[in-house]
Amino acid sequence: MTNLTKQVVIQHTGQTLSLRSRAIFFALAGILGVIALITFRHVQNASGGPVWAIYALGGLSAALAMAGTMVFRLWLASRVLGQALDLQTSDLVRANATLREEVAERRQAELALMRYKSHLEIQVKAGTCELQRSVADHREAQDTLSEYHMALEASDDMVTVLDRSYVFRMVNDAFLKRRNTAREKIIGTAIVNAIGADAFHAIKPHLDACFQGESVEYEMAQESDTEGKRYLLVRYYPARSSSGRVDRVVSVIKDITAVKRAEQDRERVFSLSIDPICVADFNGYFKDINSAWTRILGWSKEELLSIPWFSFVHPDDASATEGINQELMQGRPVKDFRNRYVGKDGRTRWLEWNAIPDVEEGLVYAVARDVTDQIKSQETIKLNEERLHSLLKLSQMSSVSDEKIRAYALEEIVRLTSSKAGYLHFVNEETNSLELVAWSKDVRKACQADQTRHYPLDKAGVWADSVRLRRPVIHNDFENVPDKKGMPEGHFPIRRHMSVPVMDNGRIVAVAGVGNKEAAYDESDVNQLTLFMTSMWSIIKQKRAQQILKKYSMEDGLTGLANRRRFDEALENEWQRALREQQPLSLIMLDIDYFKEFNDIYGHQAGDDCLKKVATCLRQNVRRAGDLVARYGGEEFVVVLPNTDLEGAREVADAMNRTVADMNLRHKGSHGRDHLTISAGVACGIPSRGHDPAKVLEKADQALYRAKRSGRDCVKQDVEACKLDGQAPVLQAVIQ
Repeated sequence: MTNLTKQVVIQHTGQTLSLRSRAIFFALAGILGVIALITFRHVQNASGGPVWAIYALGGLSAALAMAGTMVFRLWLASRVLGQALDLQTSDLVRANATLREEVAERRQAELALMRYKSHLEIQVKAGTCELQRSVADHREAQDTLSEYHMALEASDDMVTVLDRSYVFRMVNDAFLKRRNTAREKIIGTAIVNAIGADAFHAIKPHLDACFQGESVEYEMAQESDTEGKRYLLVRYYPARSSSGRVDRVVSVIKDITAVKRAEQDRERVFSLSIDPICVADFNGYFKDINSAWTRILGWSKEELLSIPWFSFVHPDDASATEGINQELMQGRPVKDFRNRYVGKDGRTRWLEWNAIPDVEEGLVYAVARDVTDQIKSQETIKLNEERLHSLLKLSQMSSVSDEKIRAYALEEIVRLTSSKAGYLHFVNEETNSLELVAWSKDVRKACQADQTRHYPLDKAGVWADSVRLRRPVIHNDFENVPDKKGMPEGHFPIRRHMSVPVMDNGRIVAVAGVGNKEAAYDESDVNQLTLFMTSMWSIIKQKRAQQILKKYSMEDGLTGLANRRRFDEALENEWQRALREQQPLSLIMLDIDYFKEFNDIYGHQAGDDCLKKVATCLRQNVRRAGDLVARYGGEEFVVVLPNTDLEGAREVADAMNRTVADMNLRHKGSHGRDHLTISAGVACGIPSRGHDPAKVLEKADQALYRAKRSGRDCVKQDVEACKLDGQAPVLQAVIQ
């Protein structure tokens, strides 16, 4: 018995004794009063005589003695009971205080535990987010490196990548060609084994400096038995990881033999210089020139000396050249001035000038360098950068449609090749036919010809020559191409044309072409077009493969319905949407009645066919975009019905039940029925925060269980009140 119970009992006992004492006291007082009154009356009347009076007084005295004794005992018991009550009360107060202290300590411990748990969850979430970002950054870096690798394969410079163990991790085709070796013999090989110990020790300090984070550049010479002395410009670039550590060194080796020899030649006698050197007067005539002028421009020395040099300047550079000439006449030297000179064959050459005037003599001493190739290289570098940027953007378009990818790639290749038109055709080598996929936008605006989408390859024009020849084709003089097929009326006019086949594992899958570039198409344009369109096809191919993979990863292989994984994902997404919008979310759990018996009687192949037919029946009864029918496992199916109340879900379940029954699929083991049937359980809920959709799924499963217990071939809905947050019922429930 607890202290509190004891206290209540004592208090009740004390109250009972007190009431009894008072009752006895008043009873005795009453009896004594009656005896005293009778005695007084008898004495007064003396009707009984003296003896009666004596007896009366004696009885009265005895009664008074008994009453006094009783009162004394009652007083003594009340005192003892009061002391006991005081002692129990003090014990109860102390126990109550101790209990309060224990409750307070427990509450403090629970609060501390909740704070620690919250802090730990925040740390775990932060760590997870950081890990996801690191993985995404790593994948993006890998994709970017892959695109740069493809671009570098087209470079004439030798490019390699070394790790911190001085082992080759990547080499481009130019390096392999230079060393006349196979890629598999180089990749994974230490550089010391490839170039020898002496050469390695010579370049090792440069590599070590690069691994320390420095960019290194130096020139070196190599002796070759076949090519003689070659000069190389070597650049090392540090490649940092996401942590900032230099894990790789990118080596770019450029053959600068021609430049070095030119520099050596310019140090020779004036007449042997490979650069144009001249002496001119202030009247605008050359006084003397070296043979480089004839080599570069094609004019003879006599022609150059007899005609004012200003006549050879390109008209677009005339104004700038005149300004430079005025500075020279004022005695100011000119450095690194560039203008264009027109050669005898009509081709334009870029010259970079350094000139010093001698005002007293009236002469200008000048040396020019033919930088046409350099400018072209700069333009090529710029074009490569633009191509890499376009390829990067193209690689990031995996989430858009194939049509948008093709349109973007087509417009970009038209821009990168400085063309006016572009097209893309798909090729079917099995049927030997072409399919028109896209024209560039300028062609679509100007072309009035009938654009037939499919036609045989033998009826295609010269733009399909690359398919027939299985190699790139250039027509820089399209009008004079022999045996070309005539253009249809209204077709976009073509002056120049280039096309390349797009290959996939040795099979031509497409043909891409551009046209009407102002200058002639060359191999650089071929490389640009081939690389870009191959990248486009790879992206489209990868995108299609991902779509197929995603489809099969989210689809049940037998029935074609959504699988369990897709159902879980859809249920979570729809739960979150219903939570935001506070709309009902309904689930239907379905099960084929006596399916094991069906398999035992008709065999597993018939069982598989049965599952397919039931899946078809279920799919026929959902028509909204958000509704989902999934195979839950074995012969169980589940239906997700967003924004659907219990009544609406019940209607869908009844319709599914009828559709399967109407199929009238024979089932001898159906226990009282001769055809296949299904049972279904329906549940509906409005989500609340802090809870997951498992509750709705559990209620639907319970309803399905009740449907089976009720004899199967029926639908039961669970409308039993189920509160998730203590405020309002979120699930509905009575068994029907």
